[in-house]
This record gives sequence, C-alpha cells and structure tokens, in this order.
Amino acid sequence: MASVEELENELKGLEQEYEAAYTGKDRHTVDLGPLRELIARADKAIRSLESLGALTAGESAATLHKAMTDRKAFFEREVVLITSAKDMGPAFERFASEGTSANFVFDRYVRHFAGQSRDTRDLGLLKELIDELKGIKKRMLAVGGKKIPEALERDVDIVTQNIERYQVEEREIPKAQASGSVEEQADRLAMLANQQFAIYQRFFAGQSRVTRRPGLLVRLIDNLKRYRSAMFELKNKGLNSEANVGNIGIVDGRLQAYEKELAEIRKVRSQVKLSDIMGSLGGSANELFEEYRRDFAGKDRTSVSLEQLFDLVDKLDEIRRQMEELGRVEKNETNAKNLVIVRDYQGSWVREFQSVKAAQSNPALANPALANPAATKA
Repeated sequence: MASVEELENELKGLEQEYEAAYTGKDRHTVDLGPLRELIARADKAIRSLESLGALTAGESAATLHKAMTDRKAFFEREVVLITSAKDMGPAFERFASEGTSANFVFDRYVRHFAGQSRDTRDLGLLKELIDELKGIKKRMLAVGGKKIPEALERDVDIVTQNIERYQVEEREIPKAQASGSVEEQADRLAMLANQQFAIYQRFFAGQSRVTRRPGLLVRLIDNLKRYRSAMFELKNKGLNSEANVGNIGIVDGRLQAYEKELAEIRKVRSQVKLSDIMGSLGGSANELFEEYRRDFAGKDRTSVSLEQLFDLVDKLDEIRRQMEELGRVEKNETNAKNLVIVRDYQGSWVREFQSVKAAQSNPALANPALANPAATKA
C-alpha cells in the first residue's frame, strides 16, 4: 500500500509528465493515449489514498485528496478539449486561447475579490475584468460561429455567467464603500487611494515606459478621480477633517503626476514600432521568469512569499494582455511564440500560487515549488 508521501510524489510526477507531453502543443495535433494513462494513474492514486483511512493518512489527506481530484478533473477536461479540437480543426486553437484568457480573468477575480470585504475592493479592476470577458466572449463567438462543438458551448456559457456575476459585484461595491459614518468613509477612501499608489509603485516606478500598459494607468487615474470626488462630497456634507483635506491635496498631486506619466508613456510608445514593443515585452517576461527561478523554483513552499508570487502573476498577466492586444493589431511570429511561452508560465504560476497557499495553510502538505514549465525564454 502506497504511503501519503509516495502519493504526493505521484501527484507531482503526473503534473510534470503532463507538462512535458502537452504544454505548449496544439491540441488538435496531440495523442490522447498518454493523457488517458495519466487519468488512470490519478484515479488509482485517489483510490489508494482513500483506502489508507483517516488515521493512517493523517491531517494532510483531505488537501491531498482535493489536489488529486482537481488534477484528474483537469486531465478529463483536456480529453474533452482535445477531442473537440480534432473535430473543430485549426480554428480550435484560437477559440482555446480565448478560453485560456478567460481562465486568467477568473483567476484574477478569485485572488482580488473572492471572500474579501467589498468596501476594500478595486472597482476599476472589476470593471476591467468585465470588459475583458465581454471581449473574450465576442471573439469566441466570432471564431466558432455555428461550428462550436457542444462541449465548448459550455465555455461560452461560463464566460456569460461570470460577466453577470461580476456585474452584480460592480453594483454592490460602491454601496459598501459609501456605508458607515462620514469619518469611516474618509478613512476608507484614504486606504483605497493608498492601494492605487502602491499599484503605481509596483507596476510603473522605475519601469520602461515602452512596456507599460496605458490602460492600467488610466484605471488608476479613474479610481483616484472617483475617490477625490467622494472626499470632496464628504467635505461638502460637513466633515471637518484636516486629514481629509490633506488627502485631497495628496490625491490631486498624484493625479497630476500620473496624468503626466500617462502622456509620456503614450508619447514614447507612439514612437516605437509595434514589433519593437513586442520584443521589449518578451524581455520583461524573461526578467519575471528569472525572478521566479531565483525566489521560488525548488524552494520550500512554506517559506516563500505568497504576496510576491501574487504580484508576479499579475505582472505577467499585464505582459500577456499586451502581447495579445498587439498581436490582434499586427501579426508577428516572434510575438506569437512568446505569447505561448508566457501563457504556459502564467498557467503554471497560477497553479503554484494555489499550492503555496495550501502549503502555508497546512505545512504538512508542503513540497518544494515546481520549476518553470520550460527553460524557454520569451
């Protein structure tokens, strides 16, 4: 009978074998045989874990069981996608790439919104996620037309359901942020403004203007303008607070600086060929890959920074989105290849984030972090 440690190693082996055999390959060209074998091995491992019993398996059994069943479900979903790809032909990859982008949106929503207090959330980010999903849905329908296999129609439905779900939150967040006494609202607005200042520091300060996404800075500016208006409204309602007046002045100063920076970013990017911007984005992606290798690959998951990995995923998402947006404007073979690599890394990091989070919640399950999905550079 296999031990818990052996089953943990088996799960790790299944993940590595999948990445080696399928990651980065067109689904309509791959063989289903090895994937079906991975499903059978995952099923066997699950049954082995269940046969150990609660006392033998220990406290980590429930988390390991979920990880195994999730991985098995992922493999089974891949069988459906590969089968659909063979039916749909080359157009499937364009449809699937939109599905991958949708999954990244779902991941950002979960990390930034799920289970967190509405009054602290970034409304501008939520609006951006909604717009992204609307664009993804439109492109999915344009690619598939009337040829979308039944199994993939569910993907379009899931995108639609999440748009509707996020729109509910879009209405509820402003209500939450306008709740409480005027003093509480003033403190909340200061906190929300500080969140935007922190985003600027992480994503813009000291970075090349060529690789910065103007839309992100527009989002920060719009958020700050909304907070500034709310601060003024509190003042007009009779709030006598030097702190609130001071915060209005700080926000005004940042707005002027950010709007100036936005103009500079747009000016710089307008003077650079799209192909050169694409190349610079590949270089920025490589810097993130190196940071991951240095600080996460092979490290004890209980000792690494979950916050740093959170930021790495978001930073890579910014690069991927720009690669996708520019690729729709101008076809570029190098950018297309880099985009495949970046998506693979982002998918791997999203899974690693969940593994690190689980390990830090339950150290008994901890294993070293996975290496990057490939040694390839963008």
